[in-house]
Amino acid sequence: MDGLQLGPLVVPWARAQAFLALLALVLAAEVLARRVDRRLALWAYNAILVGLVGGRLGFVLEHWPIYARDPLSALYVWQGGFHPLWGILAGGGYTLMTLPKHLWRYAFFSALAAGLVAGLLLTRTGGGEEVRLPALPLTTLEGQAVNLRDFQGKPVVLNAWATWCPPCRRELPMMMRLDREHPEVHFLFVSQGEGPLVVRRYLEEAGLEAPWVLLDPETRLSQALGLQGLPTTLFFDREGRLVARHLGEISEAVLLGYLRVLR
Repeated sequence: MDGLQLGPLVVPWARAQAFLALLALVLAAEVLARRVDRRLALWAYNAILVGLVGGRLGFVLEHWPIYARDPLSALYVWQGGFHPLWGILAGGGYTLMTLPKHLWRYAFFSALAAGLVAGLLLTRTGGGEEVRLPALPLTTLEGQAVNLRDFQGKPVVLNAWATWCPPCRRELPMMMRLDREHPEVHFLFVSQGEGPLVVRRYLEEAGLEAPWVLLDPETRLSQALGLQGLPTTLFFDREGRLVARHLGEISEAVLLGYLRVLR
């Protein structure tokens, strides 16, 4: 599953899991606040905020050479990129500094509720049937027939995109640059639901070029892999096994993290 479907909106599943876990923390703290001390309710909201800021700051600092080229991109939180350990340390530090000692155990119980929910969600969504690179026939911009299964033997980064999709257009230049910088990986850019004229015109106007821009006018890739939205980026190992998938716009730092896993 890529994400949680809420009407026309698709929320990446990892973010939905994090939201539900934090919601459990808030609810537990609210219950304890009514029974023990009202300060626990305010603590929960502030600890979450501090933890999110700390997690994002830790991720940005860890990948500072990338973010230094465009410091404003550190604010693009919708691209993903949070360091859980930094977030826990920040939230825990806030707790120790602001909450009286006799309330620490109740804060721990609230955090434990969040951890139990997160663990339950991971257990229910983990495992499942192995997904492999499909034997799907597609065509290049020049009309050459190719099959996705033929790209096995190297790690594969498969990006499903469309010219009408603003997040796709924002991430595409970065991804095509990484394609050139990482010849040990196949980057496949599979256009969904569009013909060669539309795709070629957009790439020429944007000054973009990549060896493997593929056409899927009937969106068979979305059907084969159960894609829920665009852009979606999928990561396959050398044997064609799906290692990870990312729904929504992706940052360079997050993408490089996925590449490290592939190696």
